[in-house]
Amino acid sequence: MQVALVERARAGDEEAFASLARAVGDRLLAIAYRILRDLGLAEDAVQQTLVLAWRELPSLREVDRFDAWLQDLLAPAAQSGNASGPRSASSEASCAASAASGGSHEYG
Repeated sequence: MQVALVERARAGDEEAFASLARAVGDRLLAIAYRILRDLGLAEDAVQQTLVLAWRELPSLREVDRFDAWLQDLLAPAAQSGNASGPRSASSEASCAASAASGGSHEYG
């Protein structure tokens, strides 16, 4: 069944890709969290991975290796998130306070 969904997604079926993303999202998040040890950064890495996967899906040659291919895409995204280190609690609080007051803040 997953192979059929991958084939449909490769053909541009957004709903098929959304189904695949829901099926693998928790597993990708668990892997990213083990690498990054920060839930926010792990979520960002998974999101980056899924966006990249959607863009690169037509180039996937072995549809039965979709899961392994996604994990290969996740590793660099997680490593780039790790380069900045985990967000500090004060940085998180500052961002939340800024958002609540209508301001904007870049993560640092």
